[in-house]
Amino acid sequence: SKHQQIVSKVLFILLIFTPLLTLPCAYITKAIVFRYSLREALLQYWDDAINHALLKKYWTLWGPVNYFAFAVVPEHLRITFMAVVSF
Repeated sequence: SKHQQIVSKVLFILLIFTPLLTLPCAYITKAIVFRYSLREALLQYWDDAINHALLKKYWTLWGPVNYFAFAVVPEHLRITFMAVVSF
């Protein structure tokens, strides 16, 4: 069903794509810009994830937003919608 497809997409984004690729890349980019080591970047990501509920906060916002985007927002407006939410 459409609902199951949407849930699958959202779960993939929340549980695999973001914690294993998107957020680490953001921390690595920040390390490059502010000139600290890759190790420090990944340790900071780990600390934020474990001690500061980074992923819980991410899931709280982006879980419903992603579901809404896939369920309601027309495909050609999804990038704009996500950009507006993230702003």
